[in-house]
Amino acid sequence: MRKSLTRAAARLPLLLAVVAAVAFLAFGGTRYISLATLAENARWLRQTADDWGMAAPLLFIAANAALLMLLVFPAWFCAIVGGLLFGRWLGLACALVGTTLGASGVFLIARAGLDGLAERAGPRAARIAEGFRNNALSYLVFLRLVPLIPFTVVNVAAAVARLKLRTLMFGTLIGIVPSALIYASLGDLLMDLARRGQLPDSNLLYEPRFLLPLLGLAVLALLPIAAERWRRRR
Repeated sequence: MRKSLTRAAARLPLLLAVVAAVAFLAFGGTRYISLATLAENARWLRQTADDWGMAAPLLFIAANAALLMLLVFPAWFCAIVGGLLFGRWLGLACALVGTTLGASGVFLIARAGLDGLAERAGPRAARIAEGFRNNALSYLVFLRLVPLIPFTVVNVAAAVARLKLRTLMFGTLIGIVPSALIYASLGDLLMDLARRGQLPDSNLLYEPRFLLPLLGLAVLALLPIAAERWRRRR
């Protein structure tokens, strides 16, 4: 009886996260995850961050981590908001910390709620989990750098494979730097355009501040194709 209660208690945080994610989707939370909505409220958001002063980055980090624990909130959007609120470099730093903490939170609740899943899923799944453990850091960094698998799915897979928390945190922190920098740069540019009351047009597309982040996103989008071709050749 006590063992059953312990297992139920361990699975409760994961259940709550799933319920919160379903509620977020059911009440149309995804309509706020758009660049259009962000652009409309850019100056108000930046002014609010300025009013909060030194507390604003800490609040953003906490909100970033909490939103990622909804399981359906995209990490890239948090990085864009960070760049919009604090500029490219401080926004990048806040997004890195908040995203790493959020990934760690998802990892912990998934590890507790899905304990023993790899073993019960059969020998093939167990071998995959074992391979993940044997090459944990390099594999994690690769999955963060190359968006082959959704961010949340990687967190859950790492939990099923029973990786160490410090490996998950370090691999995430290192692996998300390029994409977070690109998105924070876009957020910074979006704030600059909002201040000038402008929207990206054909001339702005050729500005380095706008063109370079877009090229970076294009490279990230092509990486999965290159990785798949490399795997097939191997």
